[in-house]
Amino acid sequence: MATVAIQPAAELTPAQKRFNTLLARVSALSDSISKLEALSTQHRSSHLTAMSALKNQVDAARKKLLLYLDGRFHQAELTASHRRSATQIILALCEALEHMKDGQVQAIFTQHHSEEDAQALAEEARAGAEHAKAVFEDLFGKPLHGADDLHTAEAVFEAGLRQYREQQQRLEDKRQAKKAKKKPAARQLKDAQQKMDANTALRTVYRQLASALHPDREPDEAERLRKTALMSEVNAAYDRKNLSELLKLQLHIAQIDSAALSRIADDKLNAMCLLLKEQVEALEEDEAQAQFEIRHYLGVNELDHISAESLARALAIQLRDKEHEVDTLERDLRRIQNEAELKRWLKEQAQLAKEARAELTDLDRLLYP
Repeated sequence: MATVAIQPAAELTPAQKRFNTLLARVSALSDSISKLEALSTQHRSSHLTAMSALKNQVDAARKKLLLYLDGRFHQAELTASHRRSATQIILALCEALEHMKDGQVQAIFTQHHSEEDAQALAEEARAGAEHAKAVFEDLFGKPLHGADDLHTAEAVFEAGLRQYREQQQRLEDKRQAKKAKKKPAARQLKDAQQKMDANTALRTVYRQLASALHPDREPDEAERLRKTALMSEVNAAYDRKNLSELLKLQLHIAQIDSAALSRIADDKLNAMCLLLKEQVEALEEDEAQAQFEIRHYLGVNELDHISAESLARALAIQLRDKEHEVDTLERDLRRIQNEAELKRWLKEQAQLAKEARAELTDLDRLLYP
């Protein structure tokens, strides 16, 4: 369908320029949403299926490694340091496999998870909760409601977020109540009048189309079917207050052209711009939702801009990373079949864990100096 725009020979007025700008924005957003939906349809099913298969391979490789380490833990001549490292790896593997609800995995976890470990984890959770509590109370400048009963950072975060939303809602309620007490200002009266004019303009365009397309007035069967289909589009666009689509339909059936648009008075154009602005805002929300769904369901939150190329590249990296994880687990299992290599591997893993903890501490110092 052709693009609607005012293209007079003379210089455009500010209202005409704004009208054209909003129409162009509507067109660009509609095109962006269509592309995002197409990308989601193209990749979502196939990518999630491929990732699910690779995740199953990762789980299978993790379980094989877990069973082997558990067996060697009782048979190999390991030092106390090796056993501590093996225990940490076994518990980490059990945690990673917890979603499987596997009886063997749960039995191994119970065997290696000591009361001391449980106390250490509980203490770590309490420390995280206290840290999160301090951050939120510093942000709010007052105590966090019910914080004494919260024992994990996640619980504190949820409570803090809830309190923040409640605080924002109270502020918004106060603003609205204060606003309601004020007498309508000249600007508000003008906006209300413009809103009324906008709805009048929308109804006018709709009635013109309904009159031109009324299928009952058409004797030719083929033409009647064509008008019936077009009228369905008109009704759908009117229900959505989609002025740009109604104008395109007018142009499609040759009811208006650029010259006719240029003759519309500026006050009427300003009213139509109000409808287009509302449409732009709704489309921006739809675009943001389409982007969120792609980022959320396909796990590409790191993408600043979603395009066919950037999405395909990010999804390919995901698959490669998961394949690499499978290869690493299987390679480690093959390597530690030799007892000397098992000991070396356990020492390496302990060192990697130590470095990871150091990095986490450094990051915490950067975030909370």
